[in-house]
Amino acid sequence: EPMSIAHTFLGGYEWDGTSSDGYTKSLATCTAGTHMSRDDINANQIVQENEKIIYTYDVIWNESEVAWSSRWDVYLNEDHLVPAQVHWYSITNSILVVLFLSLLIISILVRNLRRDIAGYNAMAALADEEKDEDIDESGWKLVHADVFRPPQNMTMMYCVFVGSGLQLGVAGFFSIVLSAMGFLNPARRGSLMIATLILYMLCGVVSGYVSSRLYKSFRGRAWQTCTLLTATTFPGVCFGLFVFFNIILAFKHSVGSVPFLDVLIVAAMW
Repeated sequence: EPMSIAHTFLGGYEWDGTSSDGYTKSLATCTAGTHMSRDDINANQIVQENEKIIYTYDVIWNESEVAWSSRWDVYLNEDHLVPAQVHWYSITNSILVVLFLSLLIISILVRNLRRDIAGYNAMAALADEEKDEDIDESGWKLVHADVFRPPQNMTMMYCVFVGSGLQLGVAGFFSIVLSAMGFLNPARRGSLMIATLILYMLCGVVSGYVSSRLYKSFRGRAWQTCTLLTATTFPGVCFGLFVFFNIILAFKHSVGSVPFLDVLIVAAMW
């Protein structure tokens, strides 16, 4: 609980608030190793202009029977306040909503497709003179050949983005699977970040193969360049932004800045 204490140093030392000696001098109003109580207060702190205030705090450690590896369980299972069936109800509800929306979209597509097919069959039964008058095609026949048509502009970058997206998706999927299986536990600090970086690095093989294979299916010849761009474009942009903001944090002396050695390790992994 907060208490108002007019602290003084032993021997009448006066601290200017900036000298490092103030962090090593002992206080006359506090006893090391003893919890401060209201009965131990000799004088309350007076708050007025040009008054120096020394802030202190003490901590009481209580031994707990909870194991270190199980300290997150109270947050993960909500201390058994919510039954496990509630989670299954939420999962089942989400699955049913997805199925309902999927069936709704499929029914709309099937209805449009049947209408187009019926129109094509009716046109096939017309006489030649009538066909010439109603020769304009409409419906899915206008776009059915565009599915396998390669993009006209920036074909290689399209393949690079497809490979990079697949790399992110596969790395994220395996990270979620490993977390669900218990291999990545919040009790081990940094394990999730390290595992995600390693999985992303390993999935670079998949992204390079998919992007180059897709580029070759578009009859591209420089598939080696496509593979190289896949390995450098998106990771290079992310790494550049990471280094830029890390330099700013380092100049600001922030504890959130990553050490230079760790930056070199990430660069070596890349």
